Amino acid sequence: MSAIIMKGLRRAAAAAICLAAATQARAETPLAGCYERVYDEAHLGAHRRQSVRHVRLKIAPTSVSPSEGGDKPPIADAPLQIWVGKRKTSFDSFGVCWTEADGLVCNGSDSAAETRVCKTKTPGVRDCRIESAHSGRFRIAPRPQGALVTVLETLELPQTGSDAGPFLYLSPSDPESRDFLLQIMPEKACE
Repeated sequence: MSAIIMKGLRRAAAAAICLAAATQARAETPLAGCYERVYDEAHLGAHRRQSVRHVRLKIAPTSVSPSEGGDKPPIADAPLQIWVGKRKTSFDSFGVCWTEADGLVCNGSDSAAETRVCKTKTPGVRDCRIESAHSGRFRIAPRPQGALVTVLETLELPQTGSDAGPFLYLSPSDPESRDFLLQIMPEKACE
């Protein structure tokens, strides 16, 4: 065989190996995929205290080294985006997750923002920080046609594009903004 054909075959084999590895990593990542929910006016009218109107979550194989997780090695990344009220931009947390029971538990992402401490611990949108350097935690559990996201520890989400605030705080003690039932969506919805 000519050198050109051999080179082409090696490239094709390398591409096939990369594709197989990516497919295997995705298959080994529980709940991998895109999930979303946009709450309609009827739902929001029945839940007047709920400020969250749109939630999007993408679960993929982790980019974090297993050695960084200690006794709970990370297996999935779960970027969580939440829109509230009439705001056009989302509040985001980059969850790093490990398996627990039939789903995943994820730490929220830490913000390096140095700003004043809030005088209240009430959840909602704030221009101050409720608890500095506290990322929070959420659970993702499988449900028919989707996943249930539940806030386990107060979750801090900075507004997209800003690490200095404002921040959205979700609390496990707030039943209107603690549990989010999301539907599985095509991958392109999370791009």
